[in-house]
Amino acid sequence: MIELRHEVEGDLVTIKVVETPEDLEGFRDFIRAHKRALAVDTETTGLDIYSSTFRCRLVQFGTQDEAWVLPVDESPTQLQQETREALAQIETIVMQNASYDLQVLDRTMGIKMEDVWPKVLDTQILAKLVDPRPVKAGGFGHSLEELIAKFISTEQAETVKGLMVKLAQEHKTTKAKIWSIIDLWHPEYLTYAGMDTIFTARLCSKLTKLVPDVSRKLVPYEHKISEICSYIDRKGFLLDVEYSQELGDQWLAEKEVWDSILLTEYGIDKMSNDQFASAIEDLGYKIKGRTDSGKKQVNDELFETLIKQGGEVGELAAIIQQSKKLGKWRNTWVKKFLDSRDDQDRCHPFTNPYAARTSRMSITGIPAQTLPAGDWKVRRCFISEPGHVMSSIDYQTQELRVLAALSGDKTMIEAFRTGADLHQMTADAAKVGRKVGKMANFLTVYGGGPAALAEQAGIDFPTAKRVLEAFARTYPGVARYGKKLGMDAARDGYITNAMGRRLPVDKSRSYSALNYMVQSSSRDVTCRALIRLHEAGFTPYLRLPIHDEIVASLPADKAAWGAQRIAELMKDEIGPVIIGTDPEVGGRAWGSLYVSDEERPNITDPYLLVA
Repeated sequence: MIELRHEVEGDLVTIKVVETPEDLEGFRDFIRAHKRALAVDTETTGLDIYSSTFRCRLVQFGTQDEAWVLPVDESPTQLQQETREALAQIETIVMQNASYDLQVLDRTMGIKMEDVWPKVLDTQILAKLVDPRPVKAGGFGHSLEELIAKFISTEQAETVKGLMVKLAQEHKTTKAKIWSIIDLWHPEYLTYAGMDTIFTARLCSKLTKLVPDVSRKLVPYEHKISEICSYIDRKGFLLDVEYSQELGDQWLAEKEVWDSILLTEYGIDKMSNDQFASAIEDLGYKIKGRTDSGKKQVNDELFETLIKQGGEVGELAAIIQQSKKLGKWRNTWVKKFLDSRDDQDRCHPFTNPYAARTSRMSITGIPAQTLPAGDWKVRRCFISEPGHVMSSIDYQTQELRVLAALSGDKTMIEAFRTGADLHQMTADAAKVGRKVGKMANFLTVYGGGPAALAEQAGIDFPTAKRVLEAFARTYPGVARYGKKLGMDAARDGYITNAMGRRLPVDKSRSYSALNYMVQSSSRDVTCRALIRLHEAGFTPYLRLPIHDEIVASLPADKAAWGAQRIAELMKDEIGPVIIGTDPEVGGRAWGSLYVSDEERPNITDPYLLVA
């Protein structure tokens, strides 16, 4: 047995590493002695859980003072069984970012997440409930390293959590690669691994006491949301590899054409802003904007201005934009899908159920929130199971309905009750077009002011100011509610939503309180729906939760019923406001749900056809 010592918070702690079968009796005694609660962690070859080369190398179990490390990569048959038996005995399993480690154990050892989740206490969830802000927004952050720095020791965060960076430098490799190549028995690697559980156990003790009383009921709720999202992550979304490769090749070929024109006509060969600026000014346009470093500012705003101006400089801007767009779309989406798919051609979304300070979700594996709105080509990459079709069920103006319910504004509530056109009502009150009225409605939710409305709607500042003033007159309850939230935020530094979630608000930005409240409450509408869908047995059919929408793969012969049933379960009610849903059934490809009525008569791709 290897024994390593380390000091933390004035205590000498011990890390024991199983070397031989004889060492296992001591490990079993440790598990039996601490079965009420233990911190558990894994060390793996990387973050790509579902790749064919992914392995779990170590599994660690620890208290605040002692950790045991099982080198499962050395003796997988016996030590994986020891891991299974240990997890079965432990009553409370403390983890940091449990979704990751549970998917690791499920993928590499067949330890089903369904058996472990009911016993999990996730320190990352606790930390989010204490303060949901990242470091850059004034919070303490939520990674293990950030939590150690805040609650244990900045020195420990730098030295122990920095060990893998140190080892990567010594081995002349990157931090991303060191995990798979470092010697399994390297003492600093084993120290890093064992200390993770000791740190996690200590953090759990500290964070549990700090969760606000009003938020304690959210602990099981947030764990259930993480559990459901981990099942969706594990299932993955089937990728049409042939189509994706063809689309990527097509975009690359188109980009090469535009790049060739940029090179031969304008001498641009590096796609750099410096070269863009030189070419634009060579055509007689003087760039006035400057970056923080003093360089000429070249961005989409400039390109749009030039395109509107027309002429050769407008053509140049359009070519640059098109080349940049094709490169981004290919690399950010299609290439990433192809590179990250598993051996069953499935991409795994990796959902963070509480990413923003409002706990709004984000998805990193399949960045669904950033896909081009209304475009079917990228979404065509993903398809339903054989014999299934795709379905999308989204909420009807979710955030505006939540705003109506929370503010209690009678006009807005009545508009939703009678099915009146809220956007037209705002437009009529301000004597502008419906499009501007719609922008004003949503900008109010998002915390935007007249400057933002003027820019987005292409109207002058006085008109934008008049539109928002008309909104305030038309829906006075919203203004009163926003003012109250702002006062609460300025006084306390936070507001609390109906679920008990505390939302920090910078006192200098108390006007953001309304946006935070609506966004957080809307997120909980979707999350409550996920729980109801899970309890009804729909989780195996769910592919993506995207803010106010659920994407599902449903058996073709039951798709209409399934979509309608999902819609019924998602439907919510806050006070007098019903937050209804719109179910839609498409064809085999997700993109089939995005084909416009104008395009549909010309569609021949069978995966885009809707029965």
